[in-house]
Amino acid sequence: MIRLRDLEVRAGSSVLVRRASLDVAPGELVALVGASGSGKTMTARALLGLTSVRPGVTAGSLEIRVDGALTCPFEEGWSSLHGPVLGYLPQDARGGLDPLWSIGDLVSECLVLAERPGDPRPWLRRAGFARPDRVATLFAHELSGGMAQRASIACALARGAQFLVADEPTTGLDPTVQEGILEELAEVAKGGVGVLLITHDLRVVRRHADRVLVMHEGSIVEQCSVADLESLASEPARALLAATARIAGGTLG
Repeated sequence: MIRLRDLEVRAGSSVLVRRASLDVAPGELVALVGASGSGKTMTARALLGLTSVRPGVTAGSLEIRVDGALTCPFEEGWSSLHGPVLGYLPQDARGGLDPLWSIGDLVSECLVLAERPGDPRPWLRRAGFARPDRVATLFAHELSGGMAQRASIACALARGAQFLVADEPTTGLDPTVQEGILEELAEVAKGGVGVLLITHDLRVVRRHADRVLVMHEGSIVEQCSVADLESLASEPARALLAATARIAGGTLG
């Protein structure tokens, strides 16, 4: 379980995130939604240890429990958690892949780091590649955006990540590829990995998430199960619902 409580992130005198709390359980896909600039990515970066602590993160607690062991990384640091516990899927997945290594070698190295060296192809297949033999020979510059996202998923799974933070992973991808990536993330969650999906698209939430949290001006203002999506009552949530429905032709899918 990941349990974040009362997170506050500051930049000088500006409060970027205020008293944000969330949970992510194994096998659960939680969507954190909100308009651009609402604090979604800053919250994710703090959770991953990519934001400095004091200054930066100035308040809050983070607990990560895996196999009965409890870690409080705001106090202890994140170095031992990256990879074997926390995985990250950024918007620009290609930029996170070493350009000098083939995809197969990258996944193989992740398996070595996880102390279980082996064939990278099953992990590429698990990430949605129908032809893992071919993909294993390619380099980052030879991948499309969707292929780079799947390669990043394969690396995270091979490394052993039990929680995956996906920050707008379908940005810039065509609708068919977007749906494929989201389906892979849903399958990852079904396999027992907790997924925190950062997005502003409520259509994504309806099809793939278990719960949704709405963020506005640095605060999480409302949350509900996906089944109760239309019951969201806060002004930011209603505005997001209305805007999404207009774009989607009156339906969230």
